[in-house]
Amino acid sequence: MTEPGQPEEALIALAGILVTEQSLEKTLRQVLEVACTTLWGGDEGGITLLEAAGPRTAFATSQTALLVDSSQYGAATGGPCVEAYRRQQILRIDSTASDQRWPEFAAAAAGAGLRSTLSVPLVVGGDGLGAMNIYCRRDNGFTSTDERLATKLGACASVALANARTYWRAASLTGELEMALSTRGVTDQAKGILMAQRGCSAEEAYYRLAAVAQQHHLTVLEVAGDLIQRTRAGE
Repeated sequence: MTEPGQPEEALIALAGILVTEQSLEKTLRQVLEVACTTLWGGDEGGITLLEAAGPRTAFATSQTALLVDSSQYGAATGGPCVEAYRRQQILRIDSTASDQRWPEFAAAAAGAGLRSTLSVPLVVGGDGLGAMNIYCRRDNGFTSTDERLATKLGACASVALANARTYWRAASLTGELEMALSTRGVTDQAKGILMAQRGCSAEEAYYRLAAVAQQHHLTVLEVAGDLIQRTRAGE
């Protein structure tokens, strides 16, 4: 079991995460490491995030934690991590060997040697981002004191993760926009070449590019790029 850290230090660590200087995965890892180190029973852990296709474990401390975390997503009875973000409240299992609320998840956890769990919702402004599952290898690994501390950890972690997701989504959108502009530039250059060579309109030039692309099972961008290269080579 990891030696617990000081609550004040943990909150400072979470507040100090610089999301613009590291990947989303690294932010998730850092958040989970702080939570597992601070809570007495934090032997393993996983973070579930809500995606368009449904919940998924975005990061886990081990393959074991990943498999146990994932066991609840397709389970008929669900699991505490899923319920935690739905209810927006902390849920605790004192013994996975005897808890009856989520039998499929509990069986998977007990079979993996994870005897008790603490599920912490990640919520910002009333919106659920997901939840953290903290696992302990012994029964009764978490107390009401841990729950109170986990509430503070969850609040700080939620802000860090919300900022990280916003930043990386914006960065991804910027990259996609730059790629789209670059792609359009290549196609427009190729259209201009055809218009000059054949005296055709921009619409007809595009249809010629598309026809060649279809004939040779290529993309319009590939055909356009090839035309530009051949034209430059002939200059």
